[in-house]
Amino acid sequence: MMTERVIVLASADRPVLGHVRTVPGLRAAEAAGQLWLRGLPATGELPVAVRALPAVATYAADAQERLFPAGHRTPTGRLPALVWQPIAEFVPLELPTAAVPARTVPSYRVRLLPSGRAQAGAALLTTLPQWLAYVETAPEIRLRGLRFAVSSDAEVLVLGTPLPPVAGQEYWLQHGLLLPAGFDLEAPLLAPLLARKLDPAADGVVLFRADGRWEQILATDVVPVTRGAVRLTAEGFAA
Repeated sequence: MMTERVIVLASADRPVLGHVRTVPGLRAAEAAGQLWLRGLPATGELPVAVRALPAVATYAADAQERLFPAGHRTPTGRLPALVWQPIAEFVPLELPTAAVPARTVPSYRVRLLPSGRAQAGAALLTTLPQWLAYVETAPEIRLRGLRFAVSSDAEVLVLGTPLPPVAGQEYWLQHGLLLPAGFDLEAPLLAPLLARKLDPAADGVVLFRADGRWEQILATDVVPVTRGAVRLTAEGFAA
């Protein structure tokens, strides 16, 4: 009697395991350039995410851990003795994060003032629940070209155009500085100098709050928007 199903993948396909890290009972191990997954029900239809994995082999296993290739009645081997881990531990969640402590400029006090100038939106600051709700139902074409980062307190910064129709604070971009819509620097001509002072390596953007507080978001903190990436991020905060 078969007790579980086993799937084998190439080690190079490890990133795709992020799509199945919430499958109940799934365990994983790695050996000799292969990824082994076990703990799948012996009967019934497997979850869509599991069926989509680029498997190089699939087996049914019996109580003696003998392996039967799919559709065969003769075992071809045994389940290897490996160190098995729950899939969520084997594939730890890596959250994109833009959590940087607020800092002040040593030689220049940043002050923002209301502005009547209309500027094109370049970014949106919203909450993770609102962002997830939108991404789950938005057409795929509306997600293309967008990028996002998530702070430790579950604030989401979305970059790109067109911006999604999600409640939040819109920002416009000036010389690498993200300023709240409807606000501008007290001395706009100093924007290039301020950008060089706050982000000398020019490897990200600097986001300003209306009260003058700011934080740097590095390019490495920002990831492309996909439903999978947003779902994994939300799962990490819910855990």
